[in-house]
Formats: sequence, C-alpha cells, structure tokens
Amino acid sequence: MPTRITGLVVAAAAGITGLALIGTPAFADTAPTPTPTPGASAKTHAPRTLAELQAAGAKATSDRETKLTAAIAKVTGDHALSSGDRSTILGTLDADLAAMKASASAIAADTTATQAAADLKTVYTKYRVYAVALPQARLASAADRLTGTTVPKLTKEQSTLAGLLSGKDKAKSTDALQSDLKDMSAQIATASHDASGQAAAALAVTPASYDANHSALSSVKSSLESARTAAKKAADDAKTIRQALK
Repeated sequence: MPTRITGLVVAAAAGITGLALIGTPAFADTAPTPTPTPGASAKTHAPRTLAELQAAGAKATSDRETKLTAAIAKVTGDHALSSGDRSTILGTLDADLAAMKASASAIAADTTATQAAADLKTVYTKYRVYAVALPQARLASAADRLTGTTVPKLTKEQSTLAGLLSGKDKAKSTDALQSDLKDMSAQIATASHDASGQAAAALAVTPASYDANHSALSSVKSSLESARTAAKKAADDAKTIRQALK
C-alpha cells in the first residue's frame, strides 16, 4: 500500500485517539470523593466551628489550586487549541487560581465562624472550578482538535482514497468500497457539523449561567460525543478501504 495512504490513516487515527479526552477527561469534572479513614466514626457533619471551617477551606482551596495548576500546564502545551481559545481558557484558569490563593488566605485569617463559612461558600459557588472552568477547558480542547486536526486529516485521506479508487487502483474498486467511501464522506460531514462552534459554546458558559442551568455544558458534551463517533466511523471506513488496496 502507498506510504502516503498509510501516513494519512495513521495521522487520522492519532487525531481520533486524542478525542478520548471527551470520555476520559484530562481535567477533573467533579470534586474528588474523600476516602473514609478506617476506624473513623461514621458520624459526619458540615464544618461548624471556626477551626473546622478553616480546615475545610484550606483543603478546598488547596485541592483546586492543584487541579488548576495542572490544567494550566496542559492548556499551555496543548497544540490542538487555537491561540484565541487558549488565551480565553488561561485567562479563566489563572483568575481562578489567584482567587483560590486569596480565598485560602482570607479563610485562614477569619476570626469568626460566620465569616469563615461565608468565605468557604464562595470557594464552592462563585468560581465553579470543578463544574465550569476545568470541564470547559477540556471540551474546548476536544472541539478544536476535531475541527482543526482530525476532520482536516480525514478529509484529506478521503480525497486521496477517492483518487486511488478512480485512478491507479480502479481495478480493485467494488460497490462495497465505493459505499465505504461514500459513508466516510458522510461521517466526516457529520463530525464537522457537530463539532463546529462547540469550543465557543463551552467557553461561553460562566459560573452564573451554570448556576441558572446546571446542564449548560451538556449540549456541548453531547455534540462532541456525536462528532467523535462520526470521526471514528470515518476512520474505520478508511481502514477498510486501505486493507482492500493492499
């Protein structure tokens, strides 16, 4: 099989592999679930005393700082992101990281349980690090990877395979392979359509819009999953044709 086809197929497959970010997020979507301490009392309650609230605040802000710092590094090195989307995401992550540091200091300096409780609540509700900032970064990256890398590579591959089936490998062309080629084209169109505009849609969600609608990112997730499925099917069609042309 021509080296050119092999390279295109491998490149497309690599792009689709990157789409696993949709199903296996690079950024945590929800807060980690605490692991119970063996032998500890089964009784649990919300922190009430100043000391308990300050301990909870230290953990909540520290956990988020860790996740945000890791996300900033990933976004900075993510070549799938457009420069505009990278700038927008980093603006949010950097601002949230600064807010977590400020909140940690504020809670540690609080002198009443009432004030500490109010500052702790802000950590959870004002910034929405787990519910908005981190998942929207992941979704925008997946969308940009689809529209900027995966779909273009699949489109180029489809064009190359179509040329071979109507040119030097015309003798190997069958109705089944032509059907696969047609399906590949349709799947690419679906992937392109479903991924289009999804990065912007994800990045448009704010903590306030999330509070008004906890499903604010659901449509983006659904569209990208559909695009990922279509892209994978297109790659499968290409693989079938490639094998027939060996």
